[in-house]
Amino acid sequence: MLFQERQVFVRRWWPLLLTPAVVVTTLLWLVPAKGAPSATSDMVAGMVAATMGLLGIGLLLMLRLETRLSKTGVYYRLFPLHWRWQLWPWAEITQAFVRSYDPLGEYGGWGLKGSRRNRAYNISGDQGLQLVLRNGNRLLLGTQRPAEITQVLTQLGVPGQSATPAS
Repeated sequence: MLFQERQVFVRRWWPLLLTPAVVVTTLLWLVPAKGAPSATSDMVAGMVAATMGLLGIGLLLMLRLETRLSKTGVYYRLFPLHWRWQLWPWAEITQAFVRSYDPLGEYGGWGLKGSRRNRAYNISGDQGLQLVLRNGNRLLLGTQRPAEITQVLTQLGVPGQSATPAS
């Protein structure tokens, strides 16, 4: 591998945001509402809400974007949505370059975003490896290490690394 990057969704300060949500959910689940017609239905609703919250937190804790560049092509996966590595061989890529982008404006946020013809996988930040594929589709892979990717693209002689695309 000429380049490897692993980005995680959860930041160090996130527990400060998640702790109050977990405490409130737990209290709502454990303390029954006064005057409630059925304590059992409240308990079931609380268990469902707590389970959904824990599953959501678990997904965020596991979510990571992994990108690899090799002589073969570009490998990527957004785990746990992709268990297997996805590969775009260099022969299928007409242009590859690093660019700045607006995650909210162009793609509606972070994560797996966009359409079939213009897709983005991003975790944070506003820098990405833009791939223009032979079939006309575009794929953007977010990165926190744009200079290193640019260096590898230059080393490989990949066309289009200095291009500026229309969004």
